[in-house]
Amino acid sequence: MTIKKETTLIKVNNKSDSLRTTIPISIKEIFELEEGSKIRWIYDRKKGLSIEIPSSNGNGRGGV
Repeated sequence: MTIKKETTLIKVNNKSDSLRTTIPISIKEIFELEEGSKIRWIYDRKKGLSIEIPSSNGNGRGGV
């Protein structure tokens, strides 16, 4: 199965350089994400960027 989704980053506010994006509904459903779920961003110079969704999101439903 291949799912391709694209989102746009937006600036949080004028006082910050932080950016936000929206998680597509299909990704939300596959990983059982909900408000308060954690996503871990990992960057390694040799391995590149990866995103990790811990198996326990603190939401009582777990995750993938």
